[in-house]
Amino acid sequence: MSTAIHPTAVVDKSAELSPGVEIGPSCVIGPNVRLGEGTKLIAHVFIESHTELGKHNTVYPFAALGCPPQDLSYKNEPTKLVIGDNNVIREHATLHRGTARGRAITTVGNDCLIMGNCHVAHDCSVGNNVIMAQTATIGGHVKVGDYAFLGGLAGVHQHG
Repeated sequence: MSTAIHPTAVVDKSAELSPGVEIGPSCVIGPNVRLGEGTKLIAHVFIESHTELGKHNTVYPFAALGCPPQDLSYKNEPTKLVIGDNNVIREHATLHRGTARGRAITTVGNDCLIMGNCHVAHDCSVGNNVIMAQTATIGGHVKVGDYAFLGGLAGVHQHG
């Protein structure tokens, strides 16, 4: 199983790509990113840094993963975003890294569907088999349990 990288993609030399990874047109993969076996980035996916995706994830165009948290306390600390296996992340979804004053990590479990325009903020913990419908948003430090369903346009306040 070989790795396929489109010629228009930009992949940092420190990124770790497992066998079978597919990186589509105009994707940008920053430093300290790990992509698990069989993960597919369709096109125009941006993964900034300090982000891990497990096996067999599919990420659709214009998703932004591993960007700095939208928190005034953040001062460029080396925090992380860790995403499990078999997830689908749709168009324009944003998932941010943690903060030093929080857990320093944002996590998404396995077998989740994060639909278009959803946001997972810093220091969140999203369980397994979670569905976030179109434009659902969770603020910082929110814990979403296994098998939860967040309806379209649902919002959960930080620390909620």
